[in-house]
Amino acid sequence: MYKFDIAELSRNDYHQWDTLVDYSRHGTIFHKTGWLDACARALGKKVKIFGCFQDGQLIGGCSLFLEKIYGILTVANSTCCIMTPYGGVVLSASPSTSVHRQETYSREIIESLIKEFEKEQFYSISIQNSPQFLDIRPFTLNGWRSSVFYAYYINLDNYFESNYDSSAKRNIRKAEKNRIIFEPFSDISRYYTLFCETYTRKNLEPPVPERLFTDIYSFIRNQNCGKMVVAKTTDDEIACAEIVIWDSKQAFSLSAVSDSRFLNSGASSFLMNEELKMLRNQGIPMINIMMANVPQLSSFASSFNPSLLPYYQVQSRKARHLLNFEI
Repeated sequence: MYKFDIAELSRNDYHQWDTLVDYSRHGTIFHKTGWLDACARALGKKVKIFGCFQDGQLIGGCSLFLEKIYGILTVANSTCCIMTPYGGVVLSASPSTSVHRQETYSREIIESLIKEFEKEQFYSISIQNSPQFLDIRPFTLNGWRSSVFYAYYINLDNYFESNYDSSAKRNIRKAEKNRIIFEPFSDISRYYTLFCETYTRKNLEPPVPERLFTDIYSFIRNQNCGKMVVAKTTDDEIACAEIVIWDSKQAFSLSAVSDSRFLNSGASSFLMNEELKMLRNQGIPMINIMMANVPQLSSFASSFNPSLLPYYQVQSRKARHLLNFEI
């Protein structure tokens, strides 16, 4: 039986959290405090990080976004919008090589966190963990519901254009014949206009405000952990664009937009191919292209011959009959 203490992290503890995120195999850029703060500011949410300490050392925890519904009930989520696909639990490596002790170590940390969540009296809590966090049994055995999602990964160390499906190769050649140009870009306002047009074509409202893109782009530029890249015509028109970010372990294809006039130009495949080459040259080992859960996008993504990996969401919600009023 391990002895753990759970406490909300203060801003003075944020450096410890970011260090844990860097070294934990579960940690991603979406767990970093700079990212959490940028999203919280833009979307009007509160960030709360529960830290798990052993002998005064931070060895695990869970980051959550909080918001009020009906003015009184608190809802907690590890993600806050489409721009933050993962979050939640981060654990340090177990000090033991024994599988039994490793599982006991992880289980007792998570059970300690669950007890703390129960004290918070959240109306509902949803934790969507990173693909590297596989063992959700401590949650499900405590009555939490689970869902499975999928991510596409490309190992950039073994990346070869010859592995692509013929459709991707054909589109890349088409873009080259159309003299499409790949280059970095920095005009967030122009990017957001295309983002809104992408949703307008589907008769949908943009799910996030421009400020979120502005704050996130400022974060990745200041931390040198991402780029916005575009595929342009020789007339300087943007055919498609993408924001790609990375941490010490992997890159993420965060957001993509396109101009409907150039959907048949091959520009999207060309942009992805050039982006993969750019990341490989930077020494980044792999990329999560994050399109596996959207049928319209998974067909495009699968043409680059990625690997399919699962990731898990766990949820808990107070029973309505326990509340003293009608919702």
